[in-house]
Amino acid sequence: MRNIIILVIAVVSIALVALAVQMRSEDRVADLETRPLFSDTQREIIDDLERIELRRGGQQVELEYRDQQWGVVNHYHYPAQRERIAALLHAVRGVRIVEDKTGNPEHHARLGLDPQAEGSEALEVILRDDEGDLSLIYGNTVGGGQLVRMRDQDQVWLVNRPFSMSVNPQDWLALSVIGLPMARLATARWEHADGEVVELDKAQEGDYNFRLVGVPAEVQAGNERSINSMVLALAQLRAQDVTLRSELALGEPMLRMQLSTFAGAELQASLHEIEGKYWLLIDQFDNPGEEPLAVNADARWAYQLNIGQVENLNKRREDLIRQAAE
Repeated sequence: MRNIIILVIAVVSIALVALAVQMRSEDRVADLETRPLFSDTQREIIDDLERIELRRGGQQVELEYRDQQWGVVNHYHYPAQRERIAALLHAVRGVRIVEDKTGNPEHHARLGLDPQAEGSEALEVILRDDEGDLSLIYGNTVGGGQLVRMRDQDQVWLVNRPFSMSVNPQDWLALSVIGLPMARLATARWEHADGEVVELDKAQEGDYNFRLVGVPAEVQAGNERSINSMVLALAQLRAQDVTLRSELALGEPMLRMQLSTFAGAELQASLHEIEGKYWLLIDQFDNPGEEPLAVNADARWAYQLNIGQVENLNKRREDLIRQAAE
């Protein structure tokens, strides 16, 4: 009986191995049967891209490569997310034709490939370099692929991967504005508009928890989370939106903030309320050392915050000290 069980297991194992080998072979055959969507000339445009436009319905996003970085043109050329740009380029460069479909333009609307059709969800992708452009239209998904055609051609192809990219410019903005590791921070100073000052420091480099300067340890014990969350709200800031400072009627800030690291880097920022919206400015950033610190200190920008972020930042001394029981 034992030998029979061993024999059955062996047979099943052999069958599974054979199935895996067959599936790999089929994948290799599928790769060999596909062909590149783009010609060598078209690939040159992709390799030297300077501008990308994505359009769907009434929405569009324009991206441009300038000064060694990609920016969102229809948002004051603010830096674009590198990860999204990389995903877009990877998707474009890796597209291959799986099967030729119809060449009849009368079928384009039904296949989601007519941008002019009523309620069309066709995605137009326009790729430009300094010498020419390449325009694609992506339509309905089919299995793990998607239908596509060149804008100036009627021929439709099924390609090997779907192309799903947002056409909302805000989704492309690199809104991770400040990235200062808490372990490297040494001091923090908050100054409110009415003159109240909150000062924080640490016992030593590498510590995570801040402490209130001049306040006995037993008074602030148990409030580490509240204290740290206030500093973290600035040190790891991700904005909700961004605009040019020149577009805002800036006055005196409601709060001035300062962070410094043990290595001597210093960040100064201010928080402003304008017509019920809250904007953070990075007023100064000095990094004399060689430690890599992620801060977008470009003086052109003002960063919009949500109310939760403002509540975390706008804490006073009494908010950070444990209240005695009544």
